[in-house]
Amino acid sequence: MLCDYHIHTHRCGDAKGDYEEYIQEAVQKGITEIGLSGHCPQYFLPKKERTRQCAIPEEELELYIQEIEFLKRKYQDTMNIRIGLEMDYLPGKENDALPVINFYSWDYLLLSVHFLGDWAFDNPQYIHLYEGKNIEDIYRNYYRTVIQGIRTGYFQIMAHFDLPKKFGFRPSSPVEEETEALLACQKIGMALEINTSGLRKPVRETYPSFDILQKAHALGIPVTLGSDAHQPAEVGKDFDQAILLLRKAGFTHAAQFEQKKYHLYPLPAIKSSE
Repeated sequence: MLCDYHIHTHRCGDAKGDYEEYIQEAVQKGITEIGLSGHCPQYFLPKKERTRQCAIPEEELELYIQEIEFLKRKYQDTMNIRIGLEMDYLPGKENDALPVINFYSWDYLLLSVHFLGDWAFDNPQYIHLYEGKNIEDIYRNYYRTVIQGIRTGYFQIMAHFDLPKKFGFRPSSPVEEETEALLACQKIGMALEINTSGLRKPVRETYPSFDILQKAHALGIPVTLGSDAHQPAEVGKDFDQAILLLRKAGFTHAAQFEQKKYHLYPLPAIKSSE
C-alpha cells in the first residue's frame, strides 16, 4: 500500500496532462491509491474575478466528480482512486466555502493557506513583497491563519504545512504559532501531509521540515504523502526520500482516507542510499 493524495488535474488550469496519464504514472511507480485533489473553485472572490488559472470553475465541479467516478470504476481492479479537493482557507470566508465543502461526499479535503490578506505569498510573481517585511511576522500570521482553518473542522489533511519557506525565507528564531498549529491538528484529529514538491522549489526541502515531522510524531499526528503533482511525471516523485524522512522521524505508518475517515497502513521499506 502506498498513497499519493495531492494530485492536480487539467481542470485546475495550472496542471498539465489528462487523468489517464496521471494514473498510468502512479501504476508504474507502484502507487496503489491516488487522491485527485484539484484546486477548489475560487469561492472567496467575486464571481466576475474568478478564473480557472489555479482553480476548478464552480460550473465544472460536477463534471470533475463524474469524471473521477468513471475512472474509479474503470480502474477498480488496478488502483484505488479517491476524490478530494485542495481547499484554500481565507479567514472570514468560512460560510462562502460551505457550498463547495457540502457539494459532495469528499474522501478528504486538504487545507491550504496560500494567501495572507490579498498577498499570494507563494506565487513567484509576488516574491518582491517579502522585501522589507519581518519574516517572523509573516510566519506568525501564516500559522495563525492555519490555526483558524484547522479549527473550522472542515478539513482532514493539512497541506504543505510550512509553505512560507518556499523561496528560502526562514525565521531567525522559533515561532511559537508553529507548535500551536500542530497542537490544533492533534486536538481536532487532522493528518499532516509530507509534500515532496518542496524538493522541486527553491527551498529544496519537503514540506514540512524534518524537525516539524519529529514534533508531529511526538504528538501522535498521522501523516499522508502528497506529490503536489501538476504534471504526470510528478506523481509519487521523491516518495523514497519522503518515506526515509518519515521513518527517521519515527513514523511506521501513513494514513489512508475514505469518506473523511482514515486508517493506517504500514510504510513500505525503502533502502537508504547513504
